Amino acid sequence: MKINGLKLHRKISWLVAFFSLVVLIIVSSHRFLEIYDFYPIIQLGLEWSLMGLLIIHCILSQKYLKLWFPRIFKGLKNERARPIYIFRLIQLITNRLIIILATLVVISGLGYYGWYAKSIGIIIPFSLHVYYDFSMMVCIIIHIAVGFKFMFIRRRIKHWSSNLFIILLSSILIIMITLLNFIL
Repeated sequence: MKINGLKLHRKISWLVAFFSLVVLIIVSSHRFLEIYDFYPIIQLGLEWSLMGLLIIHCILSQKYLKLWFPRIFKGLKNERARPIYIFRLIQLITNRLIIILATLVVISGLGYYGWYAKSIGIIIPFSLHVYYDFSMMVCIIIHIAVGFKFMFIRRRIKHWSSNLFIILLSSILIIMITLLNFIL
C-alpha cells in the first residue's frame, strides 16, 4: 500500500491547524479556567506537542511542496501565477516565523521554573513569553488563513464570500487573542 505524501501532508496540516486553535483557546483563556494546579503542565505539554507537530508539518511541506525562496521568487515573475506565489511566500515567511517563535515560547516559558530562571532566564526572560506567544498565534492564524485559501482554490470555490469568510474569521481570531492576552 503506497502512501500519498501530499494527502498525508494535507491531513497533518489540518491536524496542526486544529491543534493550534485548541492550544490558542486553552492558553489564552487560562485565567478564566480554574486549573491553576495543572495549568503549567498542561501548557508545557501542549506547546511541546504543537512544536513536534510543526516540525513534522515543516518536513512534509519541504518534501512534497518543495517551497524554497528561490522557487517562489521565480514564480512571482510569472504574471499568471503571481497570486498563488504571493500566498506561498506568505506561507513560507509565517512558517519560518512560527518555528522561531515556537522555540522562543518554549524557552521563555521555562522561566516559570526556578532552576531555569536562575540559569538561562536572564538571556530570554519570562516577561517576553506573552509577546512571543501572541506573535506566534498571529502567525499561525495567518498561515491557517492562507491554507484555507488554498483549500478553496483546490475545490474551485471562487465566490467572494469565501474570501470574506477567511478575512472575517482571521480578524475575529486575532482580535480575540489580543483581548485575551493584553486587555482582559
